[in-house]
Amino acid sequence: MRILQKTIMKNFFLLLSGLIIICIALINSCNKKNDISPFPGSDPAAERISTSPSYRGLYVDNFDDMLGDTSKENTLLRWCKKYKIKVIGLYDLNTILQNSSNNTALAKFIKKSKNSYGIKQVAAIRGLGIQFNQTLTIYNNTRTDTVERFNVFNLENEWWNNGTSCDFSCWTNYLKEMNTAAHAAVPPLLAEEYIGWFQNPTGQEQLQADTLVYYSDRILVHDYRISPDFSYMQSRLGYLGKAAKAQGKIINIIVIFSAEPGFMGNYFDVNGQDHSFDDAYAEIVSQHNAATFNGKKNIKIVGYQVFDYSYAHAVRP
Repeated sequence: MRILQKTIMKNFFLLLSGLIIICIALINSCNKKNDISPFPGSDPAAERISTSPSYRGLYVDNFDDMLGDTSKENTLLRWCKKYKIKVIGLYDLNTILQNSSNNTALAKFIKKSKNSYGIKQVAAIRGLGIQFNQTLTIYNNTRTDTVERFNVFNLENEWWNNGTSCDFSCWTNYLKEMNTAAHAAVPPLLAEEYIGWFQNPTGQEQLQADTLVYYSDRILVHDYRISPDFSYMQSRLGYLGKAAKAQGKIINIIVIFSAEPGFMGNYFDVNGQDHSFDDAYAEIVSQHNAATFNGKKNIKIVGYQVFDYSYAHAVRP
């Protein structure tokens, strides 16, 4: 019996020793993997994004000429459906919303775009902070059917080009007014803006990025080049990413491609280089995934916005 007990105890200690050795080996293996990881302490895949966009958007120019004309409206919406556009941003609202008699036609258009053509979001593009409150008061709040309402507010006012008329401090007040109006709406709206450059004044790049990230649900950043060029955007995205990290968030980024002749018109043109909008996005993503820069983990490029309908329709009918 004693011999049997000793044998059992000996086997037990051998088994225990083996388990300890295995655990130590596993720990060392994990530590070694962390040592060679290109992003220590994080999953490298977290900084990579899909080449398939979840967001496809379009700026709609000359909308005041289109509204109420069924043929023009449907031509626009059929084109959007053809190119899988899910978000449209409407210009010319300063003219349209001055006259409440346009509300019925606007409501009909927004409802048709969502219910019949697969549009998920319709953005009201405005240039001044007070205009977002006006948009709620004179349009959104008058529609009992929420499908007829705008569900995105977009601030387009180029503070970097405004000089002394409205620098970043002035523009920030517009951003705050938009954010407050959007989030006070029932149901709440998304607040976004288009950014060109961190200047006016210069030397405040990180402060400006911090402000944008704090007051925005997503940010549109232009890539106005003749072909997709992530390096052109990288510095701005780095500031936005560092701001997002400091605020404990990941900020969604939308890349703006211009179909104008001086930019990517020939790149998209069916009679030119004949690249699709998705091609341009996939190239940006490929370049992004290959790049290394501070703030990368806290930005997420989710899709693209095309400027604008007239140019885009001309090059890709």
